[in-house]
Amino acid sequence: MLANKSGRFHRLQWKLTLFYILTTIIVMILLEMIAVLGYYAFVNLNTNKVLAMQVGTVAQNAASSISGPYINQNKLNQALREWPAEFGAEFQGYSAVVDPDGEILAFSGDSMPDSRMLHIPDKVRLNIQSTFALVPTVAKTLRTYTAKVQDTVYIVAPIANNVEVRAVLVVKASHIHLASQTFSQFIPNAASFFGISLLGFLVGATIVGIAFGIVTSRSLVRRIQKFLTSANRWSEGDFSVFVQDRSGDELGQLGHRLNHMAGQLQQLLRTRQDLAAVEERNRLARELHDSIKQQMFAVSIWVNTGRSLIEQDKETAKSHLAEAEKLIGHMQRELNALILALRPIALEGKDLPKALSEYVRAWQGQTGIAAAFESFGDDMALPAIEEAFYRIAQEALSNAARHSGAREVTVRLECSDSITLMIRDNGRGFDELHIRPGVGLSSMRERMAALGGKLDIWSEPGKGTLITAQCYTRENQKEIS
Repeated sequence: MLANKSGRFHRLQWKLTLFYILTTIIVMILLEMIAVLGYYAFVNLNTNKVLAMQVGTVAQNAASSISGPYINQNKLNQALREWPAEFGAEFQGYSAVVDPDGEILAFSGDSMPDSRMLHIPDKVRLNIQSTFALVPTVAKTLRTYTAKVQDTVYIVAPIANNVEVRAVLVVKASHIHLASQTFSQFIPNAASFFGISLLGFLVGATIVGIAFGIVTSRSLVRRIQKFLTSANRWSEGDFSVFVQDRSGDELGQLGHRLNHMAGQLQQLLRTRQDLAAVEERNRLARELHDSIKQQMFAVSIWVNTGRSLIEQDKETAKSHLAEAEKLIGHMQRELNALILALRPIALEGKDLPKALSEYVRAWQGQTGIAAAFESFGDDMALPAIEEAFYRIAQEALSNAARHSGAREVTVRLECSDSITLMIRDNGRGFDELHIRPGVGLSSMRERMAALGGKLDIWSEPGKGTLITAQCYTRENQKEIS
């Protein structure tokens, strides 16, 4: 049963891991959708900033065309013509590369100025001067200047190498339209990006989900298994075992309440046992009063009457004494029945090793069979366990005397974390497969089953018999009724 429950918990662990993976994937997809929609909103609300970022990127790419002593004007002109289409930008105006003297090195747009010089507002010229004054390390970090004159936007970006700012890219733009601003055009681009990144998300989410799920669910499953262990012991009637979980979360609080409930049930069972003991004493008192006491009174009458008639009428006196003798025999049988229901008298005031030692010595004297008793360990056993083992020893020795024909018997008792009783004889033995267990063997097995222990019987013809009884015992365990 425990293995079955453990298997269920393993399935729970993988269910939790799969749940973590799916949750991680869904959350990451939602975050990506939010980021994409956020970018769409940002583009629509910040068209000039987005265009300035694009211009800065174009300026960085154009630096390779003027990095040496010569300027590749053809490459510059081609880059200026192609970049709006590459970035999905449409506008009216121009793109121009200007050197520190203000001369146009490359141009793309509506119309090329005749003077090879740009006609631009003063504040745009100031931006160009500020751009040339930048340190190259600063200029290469997409530093751009934006100036808006009426409905026209001027964007200035540095084209720099590691030594100096060689030129600037000037973009004049009006009636700006970005492809990402139109939802119908934005969705295909977003879907393409979304599809490419989805695979990465799946791989990443799977790795993170598995790692997180295994670590988290393993801890949770271990804690639940502690509950299962305690619940199994409770189902066997042992409420002395508590859930070992000291955390303060909801599962820990549940364990604390279950422990409290187990303590209450243990106290309730003890109270019930006490009441049962009181009820049993009362029952025995009633039995003694209703049977033995009344019969004793009848015996006294028969004896007194017989004594008074013994000189006058011997035959009548004998009949009276015979009736008294019958009553005495009946009383003995009733007393034996009552005694058998109680704890063995031999155990009163003694522990099990001492009681068994005395019993084995007395049994040897009665049967004439050599008997040796060995005892190891001094752990205390529960009264119910001592009684069961004492009864098993009585039954086993009785069988040895009646059936085995043994000349020697050894009784060995070990008391530690578990209590073990072994009774070996050198008698004729028997074939276990062809022997029908009697009431005695069945009674011994039932006693051990009631304690949660086991009884093993080994025997072979001509090799004697070995009976081993074993069960675990703890001083703090509740008494087994």
